Amino acid sequence: MGNQQSQDQTQAWWQSGVIYQIYPLTFSDGNGNGTGDISGIIRRLDYLNDGNLDSQTSLGIDAIWLSPVNDSPMIDNGYDISDYRNICPIFGTLAEFETLIAEAHQRGIRIIMDMVLNHSSNQHPWFIESSKSKDNDKSDWYIWQDPGYKDGLPNNWLSYFGGTGWTYCEAREQYYFHIFNKNQPDLNWRNPEVKAAIFDVLRYWLDKGIDGFRLDASSVYSKDQYFRDNPVKFGATDKNAYHNQHHLYDKDLPENHQIIREIRSLIDEYDDRVLIGETFIDSRLYDSTSFYGINNDELHLPFAFEFPFSPWYPGYLQREIQKKERITPEGAWPTYFLDNHDIPRHLSRWIECALCTNPQAIAKAAATLLLTMRGTPVLYYGQELGMVDFEDIPPEKLQDKAVTNSPSGEAPPNRDGARTPMQWDDSANAGFSFGKDVEPWLPVHPNYQEVNVEAAIADPDSVWHFYRSLIQSQKQSEALRQGRWRTLIHYPYEHMAYIRETDQERVLVMINFAYEQPFELDIPVERENWRVLVSNKTEAGKLIDLPETLQAFEINVLRKE
Repeated sequence: MGNQQSQDQTQAWWQSGVIYQIYPLTFSDGNGNGTGDISGIIRRLDYLNDGNLDSQTSLGIDAIWLSPVNDSPMIDNGYDISDYRNICPIFGTLAEFETLIAEAHQRGIRIIMDMVLNHSSNQHPWFIESSKSKDNDKSDWYIWQDPGYKDGLPNNWLSYFGGTGWTYCEAREQYYFHIFNKNQPDLNWRNPEVKAAIFDVLRYWLDKGIDGFRLDASSVYSKDQYFRDNPVKFGATDKNAYHNQHHLYDKDLPENHQIIREIRSLIDEYDDRVLIGETFIDSRLYDSTSFYGINNDELHLPFAFEFPFSPWYPGYLQREIQKKERITPEGAWPTYFLDNHDIPRHLSRWIECALCTNPQAIAKAAATLLLTMRGTPVLYYGQELGMVDFEDIPPEKLQDKAVTNSPSGEAPPNRDGARTPMQWDDSANAGFSFGKDVEPWLPVHPNYQEVNVEAAIADPDSVWHFYRSLIQSQKQSEALRQGRWRTLIHYPYEHMAYIRETDQERVLVMINFAYEQPFELDIPVERENWRVLVSNKTEAGKLIDLPETLQAFEINVLRKE
């Protein structure tokens, strides 16, 4: 493909490494109160990477992306920040966070902070001051408008969580805008004082040794200065009215790209840092690639949702890969993920899609795709175990208040099912609180006695060991880290086969998606002398000739000798 990175270009750590997302509330409880915290993460660092490539108990990831740990009233579980410069007491102290940075760095693990810059909590001192009157020092730090033409609202802009995006403030006799929950008022990025304050926050954390940021909702910083109505989509009938509009005036304006460029310029003042951004809801792949910038001067890694939302079908998945290969700008670098804190886990989506009763087989096939495509792979905690959504959490135990408190029938699905505690062992509550029988913040999935870290490490055929083998192979293969990608099948019906190659190395990846029957292997590549890197059918390290057929769900990652 024409836009692929030159193979002799020196790669940054965020291009050649594996990023692992942690949802701190449910990853590991270090102090025994049932809620995940920073001390719990520190105690689990060796599980993520103990610095030993040959370790049989360490996954071998290169960076941690932490969902927000800043001070917050937790209406949206940390995505509503009330103090950008401090750590929420739920997670621990600033000193503990500094210890986490130091301990992670000793193991070669980078730390990426989730930074919420589109909005703050309504309990942030900035908003408390801004909402008092129209003439205070921070009166213009948020987006305020007088009552308007329709039902008193300034315009037709909506909240992604359902209902209008405007909430009335009696003290000001005005409305403030919030693209999410009413407890999350949007900051006014047109105000230079706001921008300066945010940039000071970013420098504060960079000076503490943070290795980069993942920007939450990074495509909605700018809003139309004339507050024009969004056009309504013809015939649209989505239950969440947000999706029935063309969002021309409340997201992804040209000014938004200028903001990202300025943030990137700040990041570039520091050595070896990364800027990742969520290109937000209902974005098209074209939109997300625009966030690289005209001169690759915006996001290093823009997150787009087309690939994880693909059906479990090889033709569709390959189409998304090929599309991304075509439109990723020259010199830019793709990124892929399957799961995150906002969407159902991929096994829960794809098992139903494939009508398959073998989740381990799909988990290994999905892992192979994620870790052998050209781009930075991002894992979500527990993905390496084959964790699935807990779909029957009792209503009284749900914690996704931003959704549960939204207008009935319009809010997105509750996200707690994909946020349940990491399953460490088969003891009480999956060992989440280090042997203490304490009820966790969210209930543990009932399958934890079979699906857990301890059991997975003990089973050489587990999903965990398959992930670890793929990660090890990626670290040891120039082709898998930075090689070109090309498909060997124009339109795959039941299997995918593609090549990753540099001038020095060629790796062949073959995946049979069919779960009941073998599939004849007819691909234009020589059949002799391939070294097995990873396979669910053949021993690693073995020198083989290509088989005539791929067995049901057979996976092979092979290097040409």
